[in-house]
Amino acid sequence: MKTNLLLILFVLFLSCDTRKAAKFVPDNEASMGFKEVAFDASASEQAEQIVSIERKLIRNGQLEFKTKDIKKAKVEIEKISKELNGYISGENENNYGDRLQYNQTIRVPADQFDNLIKQIEVLADKVENKGINTQDVTEEFIDVEARLKTKKELESRYSEILKQAKTVADILAIESQIADVRSEIESMTGRLNYLKNQVSFSTLNLSYYQTIGTDFGFASKLVESLKGGWDNLLTFLIFLINLWPFVIGIVVVVIWWLRRRKAKRAS
Repeated sequence: MKTNLLLILFVLFLSCDTRKAAKFVPDNEASMGFKEVAFDASASEQAEQIVSIERKLIRNGQLEFKTKDIKKAKVEIEKISKELNGYISGENENNYGDRLQYNQTIRVPADQFDNLIKQIEVLADKVENKGINTQDVTEEFIDVEARLKTKKELESRYSEILKQAKTVADILAIESQIADVRSEIESMTGRLNYLKNQVSFSTLNLSYYQTIGTDFGFASKLVESLKGGWDNLLTFLIFLINLWPFVIGIVVVVIWWLRRRKAKRAS
C-alpha cells in the first residue's frame, strides 16, 4: 500500500509547476511522513510581475489645526466624510480649561484621501501640523497571494492523496499535513485581507481645537468665594456642636471653682 501511495505522490508532484508548488518527499522509507521543500519564483519573475500590476499603496496622514468654531467644524467634518463614502472609526473630546479639542480617526476610500484633506483644511483657522505617509506593499501583496495559491493547490493534492489512503497510519499522517497547510492558509488569508483593507481605505488622524476665553471672571469667582466661606462657617458650627459635652463639662468646672474661691474669701 505504501508503495502505491509513494507512486501516486511521485506522479502528482511531477505534474505540478515547481516554480509555484511545494515538493514533498518521505522522511524515510518506513514512514508516511512528508517534509516540505519550497520552490519560489525567481527574483526577476517577481520583479516583472510587480511592474506589470497596479501598485498597492497604504496611505496614512495626520492633520492638526485651530478653528474659531469647533462645534461647527465637527459637523462639517462628519458631513465631508460621509459625502466621500468614508466613516469616523474613533473619536474623543478633551477639555483643557482654556481650550476644547477633538481627536478623530477618519477612514476614507484611497482615491478620496487627498480630497478629504483639502476640504478639511478649508475649515482651519490655522494648520499647525500636517503629515502624509505612503507605504508600498506591492511586493508583499504579490508574495502573500502567490504563497496562498500554492498552499491551496497543495491542500487539494493532499485531499486527493487522502482518498487513496487505506491504513490508519497513512490517513493520520496525511491529515496532519492537511491541518498544517490549512493553518498556514488561514494565516495568509488574514494577512491578505488586512492588506486589502489598508490599501482600499486610507486613514487620517485628525486633531482640532478651539481656544476658550481666558478672562479672570471676577464676579463668578466672588460668588464662589462667598459660597465657600458660608460652607466653611457651617462646617465650623457643626464641629462646635459635636463638642457640646466637653463645653458643658468645662462650664461646670469653672462655675464650681469660682464659687469655691468666693466661699474661701468670705470665710
